Amino acid sequence: MLSEYIRISFNSLRRRKLRSWLTIIGIIIGISAIVSLTLIAQGTENAVNEAFEQFGTDVILVQGGATFSRPTPGEYGLSDRDINFFESFGEVDFVIPYSYDTQEVEFKDEKKYPIVYAIDTELWDEFLKRSNFEVEKGRAFQDGETGSVVVGWKLNQDYFENKVDLKSRIKIGGKSFKVVGIYERVGNDADDTAISMNIDDARKVYAPEDKVTGAQIIIKDGVDIDKFAEYLEEEYEDYRGDKNFVLSTSTAILEQINSVLGILQYVVVGIAGIALIVGSVGIANTMYMSVLERTKEIGIMKSIGATNNAILTMFLIESAFFGIVGGIIGCIIGILMAIIAKFAIEAFAPGIPFLILIDPSVIIGALIFSAISGIVSGILPARNASKLNPVDALRYE
Repeated sequence: MLSEYIRISFNSLRRRKLRSWLTIIGIIIGISAIVSLTLIAQGTENAVNEAFEQFGTDVILVQGGATFSRPTPGEYGLSDRDINFFESFGEVDFVIPYSYDTQEVEFKDEKKYPIVYAIDTELWDEFLKRSNFEVEKGRAFQDGETGSVVVGWKLNQDYFENKVDLKSRIKIGGKSFKVVGIYERVGNDADDTAISMNIDDARKVYAPEDKVTGAQIIIKDGVDIDKFAEYLEEEYEDYRGDKNFVLSTSTAILEQINSVLGILQYVVVGIAGIALIVGSVGIANTMYMSVLERTKEIGIMKSIGATNNAILTMFLIESAFFGIVGGIIGCIIGILMAIIAKFAIEAFAPGIPFLILIDPSVIIGALIFSAISGIVSGILPARNASKLNPVDALRYE
């Protein structure tokens, strides 16, 4: 009997192909938007988590200023005395101070003004472990090495027309330095046009003798980083005599980022949900029109013995079909959109964290949701159809 209901329902849909597909398209738009936006949001969150795993969970970040935004180049919020203060704690393994500023860089009479990063080269390997910099050509700094620089990918490619090699010398602030390495492409202009050098060299060229921009504080194994960070913040505030600094753990920053991403995900899915609601209204409208057009057919079926439940089931099958087919196609399109977004981001902005993982729970949830939407949208029209009086239905013009 059920197979007969399905046959009748599908015959009805085939007779109204254009209207059926227009109705399905509404569901496709809603489901594809939900799936693609959810996968993109999850991909960003996964990539951020992966990046912070590389950065490490044993790091406390501190810099001068009121927020953890990137400081203005040339802003030096910490002193060498502050670095010594951090190193005095037994829980601290070591401290990586860093500085950066915009400087005039000259190569073969071409002058540019990139950001120059400065790190103690004795700690350079530790810094690289916790950064997105990787050397493509040449090498990184050797311990304590001075008089050398590593240049950014774009600084070489675009600014100096790919003429910089490992034998080149460039001038920073009028002082000559040897190029020992060229970084791989990171994906953002600030890093790809940057130059790295020893902090001692930086202090001879542009940086204050006893100031740095910020510091990474690496704690020892077994230390409760959250409790120690809270204690260190209180002690440092007493030491400085002011609160003009920001101190936080890498995990706390990650939680803040994920919180923002979570809110953003709810917002975009909510917007996509509105599109799905519009599609559901389209199903309801289509089913109401179908009931009106098939009123005589319903009367004939009832007159030869079809029950109310049979009519109800037949129309619910039709509405469920809209939801299921729209859901399947919407999921496929949503996955393709997320993959296209991944390739587009990698091509045009490779520095933006993004990692697509097809989550089966998202796909299954979207399919169930679309099927339920179809059924719920068809309940009232199907109920109206099932309650039609066969005599009145046969008289309907």
